[in-house]
Amino acid sequence: MKSLVTTIIVSLLSFAAFADDHKPVSYGMEGYQCNFKEGKDLDDALNFTAKSLNPYADKNWSVPYSGFYLTPFLKSEEIDFDIAWVGFTNSHKDMGIVQDSWFSEEAASTFKKWEAISDCDSQGYYMAIEARAPTVPFEEGGMTIWAIRSCSFEEGKSVDDLAASDEIWNSYNDEIGFTGGVWRWWPGPGTPNTFEGDFLLNISYNSWEEYGQSLDDRFWGKTPQTGTLSCDTPRVYTAINARNRPFNSEDN
Repeated sequence: MKSLVTTIIVSLLSFAAFADDHKPVSYGMEGYQCNFKEGKDLDDALNFTAKSLNPYADKNWSVPYSGFYLTPFLKSEEIDFDIAWVGFTNSHKDMGIVQDSWFSEEAASTFKKWEAISDCDSQGYYMAIEARAPTVPFEEGGMTIWAIRSCSFEEGKSVDDLAASDEIWNSYNDEIGFTGGVWRWWPGPGTPNTFEGDFLLNISYNSWEEYGQSLDDRFWGKTPQTGTLSCDTPRVYTAINARNRPFNSEDN
């Protein structure tokens, strides 16, 4: 079992592995897992975001924030929640600005509307590191497919080997015309201490056809084998971009 201290050290080393002029694109990230209250569903959540959350955020959040609803699609009995929310800012300082706003008196009525829709038993922070930017930008209201899996370094491998592995994978993805993105989510405060991997790997796809092609290629040995990571079977979600406010890349 990875302790929080180990997770933080590995995360810090991942930044130290890059020179200042090669610092990876990173985001502050928060994640919730929630269950709908009786009679409520995804349509209620989307309506809340469009009519309550986004107007409140546009008025009160001074930093960019983009968020997605994740609905389990390909899953086992291990997935015991109806919906997840993941939100991204330029940094965890910016995430703190967003979090501070929820403790204001003005936020109370907005938060009460969300509580009438869903119960969320967890909230955790992650550091999201971008390994590949999608070639098709996210659009508010648009849907993509996200495959999320737990990954650990193979024996003798470390964050120092990620850059070379990414170069091989990105070259392969360029050749096949892959349109999605790749991110590593390094666990932080609030995430389970029982998590046994080093990080979560999230790969986005712009169609089920594109995802299916990735399965075919992996099964028939057409994908690169770098020997850097060992990852478990992915959980696959439909991801709806419910709030999309552009980031300033210069802040990453």
